[in-house]
Amino acid sequence: MVIFLFCMYSMGTKVQASNYNEYVNSVVNESLHNIETNLPRNGVSEFETFYRDNNTRQTRSGGSFIYRYGYKYTKGQLLQGAWRNGVSGGSTIAASVLSMNRSSDTSYNVSFTASVSGSYSSGYNIGADLGVTLGKSRNYSLGSGYTVTVPKGKHYLIQYRPVYYKYTVVETKYMEQYVPGVGLRSWPVGSKTCYVDVFSHWDYRATAN
Repeated sequence: MVIFLFCMYSMGTKVQASNYNEYVNSVVNESLHNIETNLPRNGVSEFETFYRDNNTRQTRSGGSFIYRYGYKYTKGQLLQGAWRNGVSGGSTIAASVLSMNRSSDTSYNVSFTASVSGSYSSGYNIGADLGVTLGKSRNYSLGSGYTVTVPKGKHYLIQYRPVYYKYTVVETKYMEQYVPGVGLRSWPVGSKTCYVDVFSHWDYRATAN
């Protein structure tokens, strides 16, 4: 007879949520990104955005001026974090199945920090484009997770680790001018570069212990 071993979660051990469904909804609703990959723009290698800073609007004799910020995002190297211990088990009676999935979200550490280095002007714009809050951690569901068959008499441990990409973000500041009767023109007046870690998915392995 096969014995099924499942990791149970206890309410409120890792997150503030009145029930499991509320917790899962909070993870899903934090961004519009795919919960399995969690990458912006479906994981494209490059994309660009632009924002006008209306608070900088000025009117001079030559026309009206405003600053505009352009952001170029390049997805870099795929990286892995440290392994974390998950559920463990086994049976001396028969082979068993050991599983770790979204039912374990509230029992284990499923957080990842969007670390940032370099320089930038607007963390809000960059965070909105990447679906993160710079320098802050958030929870990412284990999703469909991982299942392994444990041979009779063996004891296995499932471990998991975050897999993420380091995005290069080039921020270019433009002066934009509208001249009546002439039109709109703009030119770069500065540039900054930063690097942001963006979570992709969880990686799993099973080890005998």
